[in-house]
Amino acid sequence: MSRRPAFSPEGLTLGFGLIAIGVLWTLSNLGQVDLLYTLRVWWPLALILWGGLELVDLAIRRSSSREP
Repeated sequence: MSRRPAFSPEGLTLGFGLIAIGVLWTLSNLGQVDLLYTLRVWWPLALILWGGLELVDLAIRRSSSREP
């Protein structure tokens, strides 16, 4: 039987990304935010978040492989 990994950076980044886009879209529909400008300026934050989560995942895998 195959176990799912306890931590998935891809899934977490996708989830946060979808939530952020949904919130921005809602705020845009309410006239509070310029959606295109916000996405154009802040999209690199998703790459930074993904990279950070990949580093955390690597650290978790390394620490779990050292345990007997």
